[in-house]
Amino acid sequence: MREVFDRMLETPQGRRTAWRDMLLNDHGLIRAVYPNRHRLGSHGWRAAQPSPKDVRFFAEQGVKTIISLRGGRQFGSLPLEMEACADAGVTFIVQRLFSRSLLPREELQEFIEVMRRVEKPVMYHCKSGADRAGFASALHMHLIEGVPVEEARGQLSLRYLHVKAAKTGVLDYFFEAFLDAKGTSDLTLEDWIATEYDHKALQADFASRGNGGLGWLVERVLGRE
Repeated sequence: MREVFDRMLETPQGRRTAWRDMLLNDHGLIRAVYPNRHRLGSHGWRAAQPSPKDVRFFAEQGVKTIISLRGGRQFGSLPLEMEACADAGVTFIVQRLFSRSLLPREELQEFIEVMRRVEKPVMYHCKSGADRAGFASALHMHLIEGVPVEEARGQLSLRYLHVKAAKTGVLDYFFEAFLDAKGTSDLTLEDWIATEYDHKALQADFASRGNGGLGWLVERVLGRE
């Protein structure tokens, strides 16, 4: 991890470097045009990596907690986001997800617990707002807003720039596997996670089916983290 990003805002030069890194290296200029911002029922939002201006927008909408699904500290957006959250009185939390792989059971259960206990409304974001934010949003819509999984998994779609026909499709496969296991029973998603979910087995089964013809688009053109 590049801890220099933690100290960036201590000097004017460091602050300029953080802004430059956010806008150029971290593709903030693209997000300024399309922030991929959407409401999630009564208690949530989803978006791409927010700028300080975006953080202020969410605070004005009543958002109490922002959850970053990105890991590490290797981008200038992070200190700017943390500062903006502190200034706006918004709680900032990092709960890492992955766009091409699934969390182990204990980590997924921990993530769900965080979703339940944080002050709401909450906003979830990753870099582009497409994959990790889509997975978190699907969980939110089902577990927090009470939407059936069949509908909630629609948060993973091209509408939000998510491409199923690539390695990122493993996120869709998670919900497909649950629905297959559930069938016509009353099995709940959390019970399935606690008793049957095996992230390694799902990952291997998904990989054995191939990633689809659009894998090159996500991996090379869109440049997912």
